[in-house]
Amino acid sequence: MARSIGDLVQREHAARLDAEAASRLKDEFLSTLSHELRTPLTTILGWTSISMRAPMTEEQAAHAIQAIERSARTQARLVDELLDISHLVSGQMHLNLSDVSLTAVAEKALDAVRPAANAKNLSLVKLIETPPRIVHADAPRLQQILWNLLSNAVRFTPEGGRIVVTIREVDQQVEIRVADTGIGIPGEFLPHVFERFRQADASTTRSYGGLGLGLALTRHLVELHGGTIAAESAGEGRGAVFTVRLPIRAGLSVVATAC
Repeated sequence: MARSIGDLVQREHAARLDAEAASRLKDEFLSTLSHELRTPLTTILGWTSISMRAPMTEEQAAHAIQAIERSARTQARLVDELLDISHLVSGQMHLNLSDVSLTAVAEKALDAVRPAANAKNLSLVKLIETPPRIVHADAPRLQQILWNLLSNAVRFTPEGGRIVVTIREVDQQVEIRVADTGIGIPGEFLPHVFERFRQADASTTRSYGGLGLGLALTRHLVELHGGTIAAESAGEGRGAVFTVRLPIRAGLSVVATAC
């Protein structure tokens, strides 16, 4: 009897600690969200105010418009992430499946991150099997998966680093592998890397932006496609590797190119 009461007390204590941890994570997330939304909004309001107060040269006006557009796109992306997570949690996200060329989707995702990679002098290398792999997938969501992984790699890889994208057949599945020479993932955080609201550095003063939802969303999208995703890292400063596996339709040999 005493042992049963002791077990009950331990379970109650563990449940309370879990609830407190969840509450703390949500508080940290809301703080991060406020910061991330406020930053681009401040830029938009700042440049709008400047343009209304005094005449601007053509060069200044072009710079202001570009800054406002970048900030607006950043806000739109943050809102899209929140909506996607909301749809996933409520079970309202549905896929429009069709036969999709994974190679074509990968090329589009690479094109989308190339300007940011070039700005940091990062080397983008692709190792893609030919002919194009065909998967049964939702093309925009598949591109979102790849874009999330690639943009993370660009964000967390220091200037002059290297990102390698590999697409190949493994065990009758298509494997997408994104490897970088970035800041790596601390060993204690690695098991939590795909959890919602979790970030290795949750402070609003951290060097890298984002809500900490991208990898959680990526995992859910991969699983909706019947696939799996895994993360590896040898530790801080030693890069990271993210591996996605999806059901396969067709394929052949490997071609390596710099992109």
